[in-house]
Amino acid sequence: MSRAVGIDLGTTNSEVAIVEDGQVRVLPGEDGELMLPSCVGFDDQGQLLVGRAALRQAAAAPDRTVRSIKRWMGTDHKTILRSEGSGSDPTRDFLPHEISAMILRALKQRAETALAEAVTQAVITVPAYFTNAQRQATKTAGEIAGLEVLQILNEPTAAALAYDLRSEETERVLVYDLGGGTFDVSVVEMTGSVTEVLASHGNNQLGGDDFDRRLQLHLAERFRQTHGMAVPDDPVTQARLLRAAEQIKVTLSTHAFAPVREAFLGSKGKTALHLETEIARTDFEALIRPLLTETLEAIDRALSDAKLQAEDLDRIILVGGSTRIPLVQQMVQDHLGQAPVEGVQPDLSVALGAALQAGVLVGEEIDAILVDVIPHSLGISAAVDTPMGVMPGYFSVIIPRNSVVPVSRSEVYATLSPNQAVVEIEIFQGENEVAEENVPLGSYRIEGLPPAPAGSIQIEVHFDFDLNGILTVTTTEKGKGKQGKLMVNHAGIQRLSSSELQQARANLDALFTSDETKTGSGVRVSQPADAELADLIERAQQLLSSLADQQAEELQELLDSLEHALAAAETATVSELQEELSDFLYYAAPHAT
Repeated sequence: MSRAVGIDLGTTNSEVAIVEDGQVRVLPGEDGELMLPSCVGFDDQGQLLVGRAALRQAAAAPDRTVRSIKRWMGTDHKTILRSEGSGSDPTRDFLPHEISAMILRALKQRAETALAEAVTQAVITVPAYFTNAQRQATKTAGEIAGLEVLQILNEPTAAALAYDLRSEETERVLVYDLGGGTFDVSVVEMTGSVTEVLASHGNNQLGGDDFDRRLQLHLAERFRQTHGMAVPDDPVTQARLLRAAEQIKVTLSTHAFAPVREAFLGSKGKTALHLETEIARTDFEALIRPLLTETLEAIDRALSDAKLQAEDLDRIILVGGSTRIPLVQQMVQDHLGQAPVEGVQPDLSVALGAALQAGVLVGEEIDAILVDVIPHSLGISAAVDTPMGVMPGYFSVIIPRNSVVPVSRSEVYATLSPNQAVVEIEIFQGENEVAEENVPLGSYRIEGLPPAPAGSIQIEVHFDFDLNGILTVTTTEKGKGKQGKLMVNHAGIQRLSSSELQQARANLDALFTSDETKTGSGVRVSQPADAELADLIERAQQLLSSLADQQAEELQELLDSLEHALAAAETATVSELQEELSDFLYYAAPHAT
């Protein structure tokens, strides 16, 4: 029996999990960390960085690093990364599914190292409100990474599986999933080993990243008020400010106040300007409360679709790192009238549930049955008769939202005009009655229809929506049996041919097999990890004599702390201080006298 892993491909962090002897666990990297930052970049030698190693350079080298790529999945948005040392072309451009494939490949390697065997099959999770294009892009990323994607699974559904709330009595559970870049809420009914999703709603552009950006703008305003000038708008400075915002957000989850000190954010003449302030939790909460109010509206929509009231819920589950924010927990509790359950880390529950579903699919002895639903209505643009005459562009729903998947539905349509030779099938997803107000999924033409009176030629439009959330449309001209078929994809992420897939895998292999590749732990394969640090320390010591007294004291204090951490073998502290030293040298050197 083959083994399969479950993967949570997250906006901020990603994890891989496995079922062993009936127990599910998240697999750690070589550094012992369970979460791999969803961050990709190139170092100054043009070598690939994935995970913690890429994240460490993000503030100092934003043009060589990309984060939160999940928000671009399913589009043809290109990320341009600078990568010196990679040949004549100093830049490379990547589509979102190519960046995601790098993260998935790193997780695949992590699993193979931890299990000491090849890993080729996976269940990969996506937000329940992901579109068809986003799901297909995720599946493509998995295939490029060398994985057979057994299923694309909704994140809230996976989280519900992980909590193992089995009871012979039916329980209705609301899963509130707020991650780094996306938000979902699902209403789930659980009876024994059966998990059935009743309704889902969400927003693919709402998450912790938005909280960070609001806080980043708030910090910039504090700087302006203090110094009478705006924070420089260059990418490096803005990346530093964003990193500071992220750290503040984490601190405020457990503390009422967070101190801020970002040195050398700007200058007036020869005077360096710093940001030194304190952010109260109440300040942060005021910034994000309007966004959280939107999530409560989504809760109400999902409950309405499930034909339930808040008091009908037996349990509430919070999923995603952003649910660690106290205001999130409080607003959800106040809105629904009960406290969320605990027991599984919100950051890990999705990966654990994905692993359980993967185990089920490959025949592990796991007593679980999953019934999921479609998050969006699917249909075509059609003309309808109204008292004002025939109105084109109406959204004719073929599969309503919250239908149980897999699902197949058909509708029959007729030609609109006499002797109509061509019919165009335009597919949309959404809830607006006007077709063009919804998300377009694709279109194709049926040509060569025989001359006939209006309405006399009938065409059956058949929709098949599979467990991966991917739609296939088939049209059949009644009587003649003439067929057309479309596997619905976004133009930028159509399914790869066998040769294209092989080439994409070869390109990825070339990046990962380099001797200089850095993985999630940030350890360079071909040279000791302290070689880079030794270079930083040497440059710092050379700079000391040229700095003003206050800057020299700050640098010496930083070097002393680093020496102590190295002597004590405090790996995590050394990593943090190394990053701080790198920032100091980058920004202090221009102000040296």
